[in-house]
Amino acid sequence: MTIPTASTRERRQPGLDEQRAAAGASSWLVEARQFVAAISRTAAKDPGTRAALRSGVGKGLDDVPRMHRIVAPLLPGGVLRDAEGQRAFYTVAALIAAYHRHGAIGTGEPSGPGEGDAARLAATAVDAGPEAGAAVPSQRAVRRAEAERQRRERFGESLGLAFAAAVARGGRQGIRESAAETRLNLLSKQSTSGLHRHLPSAVRQLCDRNTALDWARLLVDLRSWPQQRRRVARWWLQDYYRARAAADLAGALTADDDSVAPSGPAA
Repeated sequence: MTIPTASTRERRQPGLDEQRAAAGASSWLVEARQFVAAISRTAAKDPGTRAALRSGVGKGLDDVPRMHRIVAPLLPGGVLRDAEGQRAFYTVAALIAAYHRHGAIGTGEPSGPGEGDAARLAATAVDAGPEAGAAVPSQRAVRRAEAERQRRERFGESLGLAFAAAVARGGRQGIRESAAETRLNLLSKQSTSGLHRHLPSAVRQLCDRNTALDWARLLVDLRSWPQQRRRVARWWLQDYYRARAAADLAGALTADDDSVAPSGPAA
């Protein structure tokens, strides 16, 4: 697989480019997953390394001397002369280490009902045959579930989906919908420096609710932000609102099923 270079042409082709992703995960996402896996393993087994990485939360490249020993050897060649690209890797490494105690280390498999879960539940309920009931998925629902799995493999799950999953938890285990919207809208308006400055508090908010992030997708989005800020922000917001709509639909369908459930035989 071709590794992106730091050329202007390549930097303008973010890791989520639809054409390149058609045959599988993009080169940027593959790189990100490899980096996240390496950082996760190192941070999990060595407290000293974890502390060194954690020292870089919210800081720029020139203010994290303790991180270079760990992160620099793991950087892909495409960012060696790209300071903004490097900062994305350093930021994600620091965040992974900082939230290790929350069980947030890893590739970012969702720990709660995210967009994929809600969408599949809604599809299953809608597509089930009238006699089979919502618990028996139709072939159409199975195809949708498989398409969703392939989409997640190719593109990962965005920050918007993570916030949607946190909202779906509800109660004290989750995040209020208004708070999630406010946070996402704030992040979406930031410059590159502003995003790096505000991101730690957003990640902490999610991890405090035991909502895992897709660190690799976050890394790709951070790397893309300088040239594709509006597009990435649009993806985050669209993913969030689609997920919330799917969750609301699934909840409504479940409530309808409960309300029409057959009662016992008449006395």
